[in-house]
Amino acid sequence: MAYKDSVHRATARTQTKITGNVSVKTGASNGIVTDLSAEGICFQLYFDINARTGQEVTIRSEELGCLTGMVRWYRGDKIGIKLNLSSNTAAQISAYYKFFK
Repeated sequence: MAYKDSVHRATARTQTKITGNVSVKTGASNGIVTDLSAEGICFQLYFDINARTGQEVTIRSEELGCLTGMVRWYRGDKIGIKLNLSSNTAAQISAYYKFFK
């Protein structure tokens, strides 16, 4: 069984190729949102920004607008971001699915 098949997710994820920028206290990098859910994002970085678990993050993209969250994990050039859940975040993600997907 593949790893992805054995992981139970709280919300469904959608594969994406949204370009954007992520910034933390230690730096910022352009990159790609490789998957998106109502609660989180997997962001592939172009440059290492020394992101660490627990750091506050700001994500900016044309399709999603400005979102905030917290680094949940980092592996190589990818970081997992748990979004700060609010009605604004939900509306921005919903708008992405409505207009861009």
